[in-house]
Amino acid sequence: MGTLTRPAIAFVNPSVGFSDRRKSKPIGLAYIMAYLEKSGFPSSGFDFGDSEDDAVELAAHYGLDRFDVVGFSVYNESFRAAIAMAEWIKNRRPECLIVLGGPHATAVHEHILRRYSCVDVVVRREGEEAMLDLVRGLVRGLDVGVKADGDVDGDVGDRAGLTGIKGTTWRAPDGAGLLVNEDRDFVPDLDQIPFPDAEFTSHSGYPDLTYYDEVQGRLKAALTICSSRSCPYNCSFCGVLTIGRKYRSREAERVVAELLHFRARHGVNYEHVYFSDANFFVSPTRALEVAEALYEADPQVTFSFGTRVNQILKAAEVLPRLKECGLRFIELGIESASEPVLERLAKHVKPEVNVAAVRLLRRLGIEISLDFIMLDPATTLPDVRANLEFLREAGFYDYVPHDHLYTALVLYEGTPIRDFYARRFGVVFDPDDLPSPFTLFELPEVQRFSDTLRAFRKRWQDRIDDALAQGELALASMADGSDGSDGLGGLGGPDDSYLPRASHARLQLDVVSLRHAPNLFMERLLEDAEAGFPLLDEGGDKAGDDDGLEALLPRLGHDHVHLNDLIERTEAVAREAGFAQAPGAAAPHGRD
Repeated sequence: MGTLTRPAIAFVNPSVGFSDRRKSKPIGLAYIMAYLEKSGFPSSGFDFGDSEDDAVELAAHYGLDRFDVVGFSVYNESFRAAIAMAEWIKNRRPECLIVLGGPHATAVHEHILRRYSCVDVVVRREGEEAMLDLVRGLVRGLDVGVKADGDVDGDVGDRAGLTGIKGTTWRAPDGAGLLVNEDRDFVPDLDQIPFPDAEFTSHSGYPDLTYYDEVQGRLKAALTICSSRSCPYNCSFCGVLTIGRKYRSREAERVVAELLHFRARHGVNYEHVYFSDANFFVSPTRALEVAEALYEADPQVTFSFGTRVNQILKAAEVLPRLKECGLRFIELGIESASEPVLERLAKHVKPEVNVAAVRLLRRLGIEISLDFIMLDPATTLPDVRANLEFLREAGFYDYVPHDHLYTALVLYEGTPIRDFYARRFGVVFDPDDLPSPFTLFELPEVQRFSDTLRAFRKRWQDRIDDALAQGELALASMADGSDGSDGLGGLGGPDDSYLPRASHARLQLDVVSLRHAPNLFMERLLEDAEAGFPLLDEGGDKAGDDDGLEALLPRLGHDHVHLNDLIERTEAVAREAGFAQAPGAAAPHGRD
């Protein structure tokens, strides 16, 4: 390969196997790339996170075999795609250093190196400092031997001098066993890490990140910022435990500086910040400092974050001031309304704490983004009943999107809950596999409930979403007068079409009915399950076929029509008012 002065480096976010158009850039890799860039080692980023194309074809199309070092950030879902790419690169370029990192690689680092010869090294936990040591070692010749004249012999195959780097695991040079080096200390001062200013080649591109601010009545350009790392809690299902529980946070001034940096860098006036922290509210005092610093820099900036229910109650006195500084919504980790499930998840809260936190935020007028786990392998029908009663009584029947109704616990490698179920089932999960959460239910009635619910989602949810989007856009435009009306509805649409006031009122009722439809179906399904599935059996249900679903569909709208009729009617009225849109477009409510 010749003299190695500065290796060609690539970082890859492999595909998780499905498309999610709400994706954003992989911020973990962006931090590593920026950290290397600061020390004089530029790199190329490739983000295939939402690609459904073959992994090897992607690797070939983007020429991943032209790099000296290729690092993959892997999760359970993306591990097999990463290995397929790594094997292809290694076959074509054996001297390339293949590095794996991220939660999954950290959890099963020894297994990976024993089973996959295409992987040279695993970087455990945080990656910035270890990757810099690896790259510097390559340049200094620590892995290749230095000639008498001080030049570096460019054989990247012998890496004995690199295998002692802290926080890394290697296959021993003689092939006998592994070299598991001591853990590297966490980066103590996050403010010393450069902003994650890195560009990625994406197979599908990135949709503009926005937030619809209902208070100000306008759509805002949004930016994701991570202001802290880790979380001090021990939720049994959380992948953060794999990386470590050492919580650290950034100074408020640096958070503001990052916002201003990316405004200038991208030429975009970002006015909403999505904080992507695992738990932004660990220190309410610091959270308030960040909020006040943002407000002082620009009073138009709004923000949102995620946290736990118990922290909301402990720091209730801070919330009104946060709202004054622009807090719009909190992503709230409720997870379940069933006490046995909360115990399995190690949330260490009671269901009544969930209720109290929701009531507090409702009273303050702070919107809630719902994190919920509807089903787990040991779920019972009473657990589901508790969840549905909570959602109804807490006012989440109008909550969209409806994803929370369909969620099931995922058993990520390295989490205590995965070990719990391995012991409970008496099995050993393959470290390479992420078992489908929809195939692990202990009770046959819960399995049938889940299968039928998923059939409803597949058959109806996209159609409900599209009709809701069209109906809500029509109503929102009429309400603010942007259609040329007086804001009361019933006047002209944007293309001079006309919607009578009576039709406008019926549209409002139909939109509400569509919001409630999945909840109502789920309640009917649960009632049928509790009774032994007589309606499904009468409908000839076979794993949720259309006949079985038909028996459970609620009658909706002011005149109790079939769901299909309600969808078609909503779309027709929206078209009549001139507000039809393409399927899959975003509705005007926030968090798009």
